[in-house]
Amino acid sequence: MIKKLRRNFILAAVASVIAVLAVIVAVMNIANYINSDSEATALLELLTENNGTFGQPVNKPGGDIAPGGDIPPAPERSDTDTPPEKRELPEHRFDRKFDERALTAETPYETRFFTVILKDNGEPYSIDTGKIAAVTADDALEMARRLKNDGSVTGYDGVYKYLASENENGTLFVFVDRSRSLRSVRDFALISILVTLGACAAVFALAFIFSGIVIKPIAESYEKQKKFITNAGHELKTPLAVINSCNEVIELEQGGSKWTKGISTQTERLSRLTKDLVALARMDEGGAQLSIEEFSLSDTAGEVIDPFTLMAEYKGVELAADIQDNITMKGDKNAIAQLCSILADNAVKYTPEGGCIRFTVEKKGRHIIISTENAADNISKGAHPELFDRFSRGDSSRSSDTPGYGIGLSMAQSIVSAHGGRIEAFGKDGKSLTITARL
Repeated sequence: MIKKLRRNFILAAVASVIAVLAVIVAVMNIANYINSDSEATALLELLTENNGTFGQPVNKPGGDIAPGGDIPPAPERSDTDTPPEKRELPEHRFDRKFDERALTAETPYETRFFTVILKDNGEPYSIDTGKIAAVTADDALEMARRLKNDGSVTGYDGVYKYLASENENGTLFVFVDRSRSLRSVRDFALISILVTLGACAAVFALAFIFSGIVIKPIAESYEKQKKFITNAGHELKTPLAVINSCNEVIELEQGGSKWTKGISTQTERLSRLTKDLVALARMDEGGAQLSIEEFSLSDTAGEVIDPFTLMAEYKGVELAADIQDNITMKGDKNAIAQLCSILADNAVKYTPEGGCIRFTVEKKGRHIIISTENAADNISKGAHPELFDRFSRGDSSRSSDTPGYGIGLSMAQSIVSAHGGRIEAFGKDGKSLTITARL
């Protein structure tokens, strides 16, 4: 139980961190991609507005390279030049459009793009690949024709984002090279994923270390509880044996009566309860040593179920056993026999008169299934894990007519867990209960 609690604590901590980091990383990467895509859209819109160019460049002294032009000569200087502080600066014709789109004046010199204008008949009106080296005029024409035939207006063609628009000369296709931006987006995604994995590994290591500290008080309390149950069980054996012996002496000397019979019945019940509690405490956390051997489960289950057939008949309940032949398994034979006994006993106790019980043992692949299905009153649909809690009993079972203390299914769960299996209870239709042990 403590190991399971610690494991669940670690899993919950790591799963929470993974969930939070996954959301953060996803939002960051989506925002990064949207920002990159928005920049490409802004470039395409600006180029489209200017018919495939960035417009007229800023004329700066010293001679910048104008798109499609030559390097202008540097202006001659003389002693009569206007002083720098009074010189009239040229107008930056790009600034307004760039600022509106969150671009800069350096964008025209950093952007790799090409344009194609197609006539209505698909023939090229113009092709400009002067701003890119990786694409030839034939490649550009082929891309534009394909997109025109597809009817695409905007999107990505490989690493190139494009935008199509109509002008007086035909259909203008503007392609912008986004290879660097897409590579940056991919690198950012990869780095963020690696950082997330590293953070998850660190959280797992820290959770593993500190979980022992967090669980320690619970483990100590649970260990004390187990020791108390074991010690109390041993201490109760002696007075119970004395009471039973005294009762037998009274019966020998004075004869039996309903009072001595009551004492005998209750001491027997208390002895059985004490024995079960001690066995359950030892079985928890692997305290009980299993005697592993290979045995015939079919034969063992058959021997166990026979007495319950008579009990069911006496109660007015129909018990049908469906035990597959030649099933063998490795495990503790006595513990598995006790498991079958607990399941059959539970079904017979809580099946109303006139009801039916189906006890099944079968092998499916690598698993062995032991299950009981019985009619049940006041059972809701769905799973019922609470039935495996200690001292848990259904409302209809609390009358004195149904003996028991509600620890049988707890012991069954411990036996199944000790054999590496799992057990579950499920209400199908509100009128029946199925308990399945999968080994």
